[in-house]
Amino acid sequence: MKYYILSIISILISFNSFGQNEEYRSTDIKVQRLFFLIEQMYVEDVDSKKIREDLVIGMYNSLSPNTLYQPDSFFDKFQIKPIQKSSFGIQIKFKKGKVIIDSVLKNSGAEIAELKKNDEIISIDNNNLENVFYYSDFHSLTVGETKSECKIKIVRKNDTDNADTTIINLTRLPINGYQILPIPFINTSNSIREYAKAIQLFDELYPDSISKSTITEYGIRYMLEQLDPHSTYISLKDLHDMNAPLKGSFTGVGIRFQIYKDTIMVVQAIPGGPSEKVGLMAGDKIINIDNELVAGKGIKNTGVRERLLGDKGTIVEVGVKRGVKDEVLDFKIIRDKIPIYSVDASYMVNKNTGYIKLNNFSSTSISEIRKSVFELNDKGMENLILDLQNNGGGYLRTAVNLADELLPGNKKIVSTKGRQFPEKIYSQDHSSLLEKGKLIVLVNESSASASEIVSGAIQDWDRGLIIGRRTFGKGLVQKPIELPDGSQVRITTSKYYTPSGRCIQKPYDQGSVAYRKEKYERYASGESFNLDSVKYNENEIFETLLNKRKVYGGGGITPDYFIPLDTTGTSAYFSKLVRKGIFNQFALYWVNKNREKLEKKYPTFESYNDNFDIDNATKELIKYAEEEKLEFNKEEYEKAENTIQVRLKANIAQDLFDYKKFYQVINTLNTSLQKSLEIMDDEEAFSKLANIK
Repeated sequence: MKYYILSIISILISFNSFGQNEEYRSTDIKVQRLFFLIEQMYVEDVDSKKIREDLVIGMYNSLSPNTLYQPDSFFDKFQIKPIQKSSFGIQIKFKKGKVIIDSVLKNSGAEIAELKKNDEIISIDNNNLENVFYYSDFHSLTVGETKSECKIKIVRKNDTDNADTTIINLTRLPINGYQILPIPFINTSNSIREYAKAIQLFDELYPDSISKSTITEYGIRYMLEQLDPHSTYISLKDLHDMNAPLKGSFTGVGIRFQIYKDTIMVVQAIPGGPSEKVGLMAGDKIINIDNELVAGKGIKNTGVRERLLGDKGTIVEVGVKRGVKDEVLDFKIIRDKIPIYSVDASYMVNKNTGYIKLNNFSSTSISEIRKSVFELNDKGMENLILDLQNNGGGYLRTAVNLADELLPGNKKIVSTKGRQFPEKIYSQDHSSLLEKGKLIVLVNESSASASEIVSGAIQDWDRGLIIGRRTFGKGLVQKPIELPDGSQVRITTSKYYTPSGRCIQKPYDQGSVAYRKEKYERYASGESFNLDSVKYNENEIFETLLNKRKVYGGGGITPDYFIPLDTTGTSAYFSKLVRKGIFNQFALYWVNKNREKLEKKYPTFESYNDNFDIDNATKELIKYAEEEKLEFNKEEYEKAENTIQVRLKANIAQDLFDYKKFYQVINTLNTSLQKSLEIMDDEEAFSKLANIK
């Protein structure tokens, strides 16, 4: 029996060892393949040594709790040499953008200097920590020569719970029994640079619950981020969710839902989808899914999606309560492809001007836009306002096709060029639906990538006007490549150029975090509010191709007419109604409570939009908000009264009719759209802006 048990243990150990070796081989093949792809395809020359170091640093940065120090036995076990320098002897954590001391090692320089747990570190030797986002960023400032000194500015709460700012002198000292890991953010000859050694070490340091493949993914994400802000890694788990909006569909039951007071409420059964076919209706409350009780169990959005999404043709059973009845109605729903629409709204804004709002550039966008244009043409559309505000982009080919629909004749739309990829010119000459009539494109600081390709082509060819605020400034092209394990990497291979030769990519040499913060810094700098504060790159001046208007490259598309960010009509009370989800929750509750009466009184959206009295609903909203622990503030309410009422009316329209009607109501607050209508109707103003002679 003893021999039998020992044999089983031996087999289990061997099997576990085999599994670990297989996992290592799989991740090693993946990493080596990725190194090769970057070196061969990246848009600029790359430092092979640096990308390997960044992979190791990335694995280190995700180690939690993060520790730079390890006992002497660790170095003996893995036969590595420690860094012959010293540091502070602390562990830190990042908390809401602050660097907080989490622990202080015994006999360290930090202990002698009387640094304490929960001290906030503001600066080290005048190096401000506002731009420190990773452990490696922080420790590169703390490691130095043994017995060297530095000044640390900290914030510490005193006995009265107020904060005192103090400068502390600290001497870097060795700590008996501990050494510093040779992570390559400290440039020494014995730094760990090879993946094989690094994964061996980090597999020991990470908890057993975190696999080698997950540790490797941490490193890959950081490594790619150091190349540029748009080269990314997508795990198998995330791949479907990332691709679904661009592919234009996913497989599921076809409902829009919201969790209201711990219950899944159907907001809309998507027209033509499997749920609508079996009879699910807006307002239904889902009580169970596949015999699992989901009401009152604290389910989250992700939990609902996990239960309702699935393979095409599979069946999911749901039980719902409808109206005030306690009876549970059972439905069998066969999962199918569900469209994801990229056109949020299309309607006539006046007798001869159509409006189309596009939320991304997907594989179905062009067919959706064509359908919208046919419908608007039937209603008398002569001019178009295309709303690309907050449109972050999508497929380059879709952007080219949309620009082709807007431009007459055979026109160059965009070109791409990279280190390993010669210039490729994209031009189309198809019969277009929208090449006549006035055209205005609305943009803002969140219009990016494909939105900028379309905006740049329209501006460069003087086809129409760009109105709003400077766009994001993404001029890098990524190529998606599948890795051996099925995950995906998107590597920047080229830059794109507008027809006049502009590259509108903004600088990213300060790192990815600073790059993404830049659009928010426009608010602080005044650019979002004042035309005089708009940044022009005087080294990137170009001319439009027909009317010779001055345009700029190097940082987004600068509009032909500037619309400042409108903060009037808002208040802290309004913001809390939005952030706490009270608008959405109340509208769903209120419509569901009054649905039969509302549908009878307002059989069409037009009758609702023209005649709905918002006052009573607003009073109920205020009462509902108080029940949700949001105290009423009369002064702040009156400051934002119109905005609150329009937003509530839009939310009710969305739940009573469909989500596209939300925009038809809320657009009365869209200052860029309202100004565009003024310019569109003023021949002189339009011609002057377009420089039409």
